[in-house]
Amino acid sequence: MKDRKSIGVFVANSHTDHPGKIIKGIYQYFSKQDVDVHFFLGTEVAGFHDKGDDQSDSLNFDYQYLSLYDYAKFEKFDMILIGLGTISTFQRMLDKQLFLEQFDPTPILVLEDVTKPKTGFNLIIDNYGGMKQIVEHLILEHGRKDICYLSGPEENYDSQQRLKAYLDTMIENGLLVTDEMIEYGDYSEQVDEQVNNLFANNERVEAVVCANDDMTRSVYRYCENHDLVVGKDVLVTGFDNVSWAWAAQPGLTTVKQKSTTMGRIAAELALRYLNGEEVQPEAIGTSIITRHSCGCTSARNRATEKEETNVYSALSESRRIWNHAVAGPLHLREMIQTTDNEHAFFSTIARQLIRMGIKSSFMFLLKEPMLNEKGKPWKLDEELYVVFRQYGETFHIHGVEEAKTVKVGEGLIPKRQFRDDGPHSYFSFLLFDGNRQYGILTVEIEPENVSVFYLYASQIGIAFHFRELSFQAEEDKEKLQEQNALLNYSASSDALTGLLNRRGVLEQMQRLNLTNEGKQACIFIGDLDHLKQINDTFGHAEGDFAIKAASELLRRVIGGSEPLGRIGGDEFLGMFLIEDGEDPQEVIKKKISDAKLSAELFNTVSGKPYYLGVSIGAHAFVCSPDVVVSNLIKDADRQLYIAKKSRRESVCREVPVTEDREDFHIDDTVLYDTEDDD
Repeated sequence: MKDRKSIGVFVANSHTDHPGKIIKGIYQYFSKQDVDVHFFLGTEVAGFHDKGDDQSDSLNFDYQYLSLYDYAKFEKFDMILIGLGTISTFQRMLDKQLFLEQFDPTPILVLEDVTKPKTGFNLIIDNYGGMKQIVEHLILEHGRKDICYLSGPEENYDSQQRLKAYLDTMIENGLLVTDEMIEYGDYSEQVDEQVNNLFANNERVEAVVCANDDMTRSVYRYCENHDLVVGKDVLVTGFDNVSWAWAAQPGLTTVKQKSTTMGRIAAELALRYLNGEEVQPEAIGTSIITRHSCGCTSARNRATEKEETNVYSALSESRRIWNHAVAGPLHLREMIQTTDNEHAFFSTIARQLIRMGIKSSFMFLLKEPMLNEKGKPWKLDEELYVVFRQYGETFHIHGVEEAKTVKVGEGLIPKRQFRDDGPHSYFSFLLFDGNRQYGILTVEIEPENVSVFYLYASQIGIAFHFRELSFQAEEDKEKLQEQNALLNYSASSDALTGLLNRRGVLEQMQRLNLTNEGKQACIFIGDLDHLKQINDTFGHAEGDFAIKAASELLRRVIGGSEPLGRIGGDEFLGMFLIEDGEDPQEVIKKKISDAKLSAELFNTVSGKPYYLGVSIGAHAFVCSPDVVVSNLIKDADRQLYIAKKSRRESVCREVPVTEDREDFHIDDTVLYDTEDDD
């Protein structure tokens, strides 16, 4: 009998090609060893949304996922492999050393970054050599001189090395480089501004070298929009050799990283280190793959031919993710329908995991949801609650009150001690919605299922939030009933919604104004869309339900302590303060956007035959004793009149919500190359 080694792996951006292959290499190696491995997979979505996308900003996905790695502190790892290069790409991590020190004294293998752990070592890819090859190719083989460079983030190690190679190679060949010839992107394809700058500031651009493949998409778009032929008028190169590089039009010349090899080497070195052997890692080599984007017209190389054989597997993977995306809302609906019964709620999740063929799974929850707001300090609880365990076709459910607790350092997964039990590979996914965290879902799967479980974990997070809101609404209802019974419906409250009535909200608004002189604030009026149509078509009970739902929506949007009242059958009046330094118009815009998003979420899961919609008019002002509230209300009301012009003409749904839906869509997904790239 011997304890099996346990190794943790931190990788971010795993839905993209290079990190996905590193995960694949680690998984492949450890699956053949007597080692349990546990992956904590953060994600970055910043690069997959437009910069002005309020939704991505409000959800704070990146910030939530940075906290995922703290949950690893509950495990007892013999060693941790940290892909610091991928984690720091979008996180703008200010102190990498401090991040590593959180996990002392556990030995650490740092991937793709030179930040030294106190105990352990580093493993990097030869970014410098790969970029040097590709720049030399453009200069020596194609005679290009005016070569611009689109760099990755300035603080990212890979990006720094690739930029240095470009500069050194240009200088070695006697070519001029000016500041205008370099722009800094974020490794995503949303770098149109930087690409526009390169072409606007360099009239004689002959080639654009990009620090990774994703950013070349923006260069391709620019050339197409300006009648420039890639590979002829402008040569374009990338770095990474992602799965779609060969299929780009024209095929993309790039640098091939041995990503899967790096994962396997990292796993092998980690095991050798734990066995007491001396390890002296060397940089993983790279090689250039030429295609038509750099002007090469030679026959396709063997690597390209190999990549083309993966089309069928890529289509199969796409279909699998699509099937889950279509079925996802049905799973979400199943969960929401059981939110009032804890055992049924967790059983629904466990049964779905069994249907998905999961070997084993565990759900670890915080005692209370944790509010994790970007820019504000937070601290993870010292214990987690194991609310269910699933093995094969069986599962065990425990309510939070009776669940076993796991404290930091005790180990999340039961330790396997018998060699004939075989090694296990676990993947943990964060359960959250907005800025509210609930815990993690840990599943024993294979790497190709990662994308599906990002989606499923997201759906579970939404269900948790809905469940929490349902409980809160029930508690609020009970408290309101008690208060109404004792106070005989206070003169300042609205019996239906629990909000203030006209008198109560006006008094609180005036009080808030007088006690915050000189501060910026906003007064707003909300109007429930088409209440009369709801009453006439579905009955007054549904009308009352819609009013209460709208009041809860507005309360969530403006905050729990701000004045909010119902001042008419379908009208709401409220006021909130604006933080110093914030742009009032931007705050108003975001609040209204959040209200629309909340309404759409409600409409997705409510099961009602009508849409809930709220039109909002808002007006910003500076608190002062001279403020006349009635005049501010008129200003907000004018904005409401404008907003109501864009509401739905009818709230009635076109088809019954219980019927199967065929109108689900998903965003384009970057698929993993399922073939070994060695």
